[in-house]
Amino acid sequence: MSRPVFSTELFNARVETQIHTFFDTMSNLYGRRGWQPDPPIREDTTWSNADFTVAIISRYRDGTYKRIRFIMRNLPGYVREPDSLTSTRSLRYEHRFVFDLPREYPQNIGTIRPAAELPLFHPRLSASGTGHACYSVRGELDRILEDLPFFVLLKPDRVEPPSQFQSDRGLNAAAMAWYEKDTENIVNTLDRLWEDRHQTSVIMTPLKGRVRILDGEPEPARTSRRPPRILDVKEQRSGTVRILDDSSSNDDS
Repeated sequence: MSRPVFSTELFNARVETQIHTFFDTMSNLYGRRGWQPDPPIREDTTWSNADFTVAIISRYRDGTYKRIRFIMRNLPGYVREPDSLTSTRSLRYEHRFVFDLPREYPQNIGTIRPAAELPLFHPRLSASGTGHACYSVRGELDRILEDLPFFVLLKPDRVEPPSQFQSDRGLNAAAMAWYEKDTENIVNTLDRLWEDRHQTSVIMTPLKGRVRILDGEPEPARTSRRPPRILDVKEQRSGTVRILDDSSSNDDS
């Protein structure tokens, strides 16, 4: 039996709306942490700011968006088991994932399998640190994009260690054993390094004759000039908006 699918126009509009939702959610998170929000710039089918790039890199034959590349910057992640948790040789601050949306999206989202393009020392990735992640899809595109930074940051509810969850040992048993021995320190260290990366004073590139100087204090919130976001069916029915939780607690609620 064939599955109902959205038209190309509706499919692509839904994906674009969810990409905007992701950037709005991260902007709200950054604001709560006292970091400078950075609105994304769109060029064709690429949305990018200082920390994140979401790009549509291939389509189905009918023009529907298919493959997404997600690049994260200024985000600490381990590339090998570290001698010390702050070892600069063991850390990298850029990470890339790629995955395909099924043509019947938003149906069959469970078939989405994010794959790491750059190595990571992670319990839910193979020993090579690349390839498909052992990752539980918790929602549509915006939720996947919101989850992956905290997957890199090794938050327990994304790693799901068997000592805390009824789960398996992932794809890298050595990384899982390392993680279970010192989970709290690992998570706190990565979060502190992420914080440090965003509290450093920087001088922004001049924009239309103006220079913005960031001194670690958040600027007052600015009214977005983006057109109103179209709520998906689930939001229209519930009338609620989910706020991303950057803590290590489970945020499925």
